[in-house]
Amino acid sequence: MLRRLAVAVAAPLRRSLCTASSRPPWALTYRMAPLGAPSPGARPSLDLHEPPCVSQLSVPAHLADVMDLAAVSIQAASCDGLLLLDFAGTPRGGHDHDFGDSLPEVAAFVAAYEPGVRRFVCNPVSGQVFRVPVPSMDAEKTTLPFGLLTQSDASHGPPDRFVVAQLCLRERDGERVVRRFLSETGEWDEPPLFVPVAAPGWCALPMLPRHKVVAFGDRLWWLDHYFGVFSVDPFSDRPEHGFVVLPRPLPNFDMDVHPELYSLLGVSEGKLRYVQLTTKEPFMLYSFSLDDEGSCWKLTHELRLNLVLPDKSTPRSDQMPWISAIDPFNANILYFQDGRITGAFDMAEGGRIGRSYFPDSIKSPCYGFVPVMLPAWLQSYNIPCAGTNSTKTTNCTRKTLADTLVRVDKDQRN
Repeated sequence: MLRRLAVAVAAPLRRSLCTASSRPPWALTYRMAPLGAPSPGARPSLDLHEPPCVSQLSVPAHLADVMDLAAVSIQAASCDGLLLLDFAGTPRGGHDHDFGDSLPEVAAFVAAYEPGVRRFVCNPVSGQVFRVPVPSMDAEKTTLPFGLLTQSDASHGPPDRFVVAQLCLRERDGERVVRRFLSETGEWDEPPLFVPVAAPGWCALPMLPRHKVVAFGDRLWWLDHYFGVFSVDPFSDRPEHGFVVLPRPLPNFDMDVHPELYSLLGVSEGKLRYVQLTTKEPFMLYSFSLDDEGSCWKLTHELRLNLVLPDKSTPRSDQMPWISAIDPFNANILYFQDGRITGAFDMAEGGRIGRSYFPDSIKSPCYGFVPVMLPAWLQSYNIPCAGTNSTKTTNCTRKTLADTLVRVDKDQRN
């Protein structure tokens, strides 16, 4: 279908970009990371290409040496380019889970919600990893996936600390908490989640594969395609629950399809963006940006697309191209996936501007992408941990969303 959208096609970009001087400012990175051969001392490595070519992270198998079954997924990325890696599997001799013959990707999905999974924070350029300790926490009733957020003492530049966090409804007392690991303390804790006003209750939702987490400003944002966007500042000593309803219900959208394939939450040009493609004729593409107060959406693009199959028929919902990513530096550019093809589409011009085929190393190209930022300083950056990072107070005067937008935009342009 994407080839029918184009008025001109740029040649695929296939060269690998591996040096700081030549690497692109960001990478369209496949979510699943293959395990390489065990090699003591080896580090994760990023097979890096310029979008719309697909980049892929490889992880040496020795990092998963306690697993009978292992699948590695990029669960989240910070706006600085650090990654949160989840290792899914069954500990040797353990019986907590039995995935049987299920795909490793299924195990990776389950792992995204569990505190006891082996996790690493990874610098994808240098290959440095930091193992996040397993928390000794009580069981939870409902959770959202873990996200990764960084914070800097300066107005922009490399971060001084990070937090790995999720929202939980605690089993023993029914209290809503933020389960988090702070790099400055090197410990896990569970501060209560302050809910100032009534909002759709994520705590009442079942664990379904529809929540996606995005780091933006000083908050983590979880997208639920049916309810809206939940957010929290996980660094705060008094984390506050935030909620933004999604834009008005769109016509021509089949709610029986997988909405995560046809809608997307992302960050571009210093703003939080939401994009949706309707799945019935007339096929419409909508793009929205969140205002500086973080309370409502502004429509930025509304396009009608002429989607047809090679036989000139209209595609069914299961034949539609997927929305894969939004360009972090150009809010007009979307990336779609059509089978084993990724394509860049310019909403301002209404046409495709490039395409690329999936690498042969990816056998099942159905698990999505994570946009990974690649600032110039990432090659020499060391992941902060307790005792080595800044000693400034983490929970400083609370910034407004409008304040944080300035920092995000500066970070992306440096």
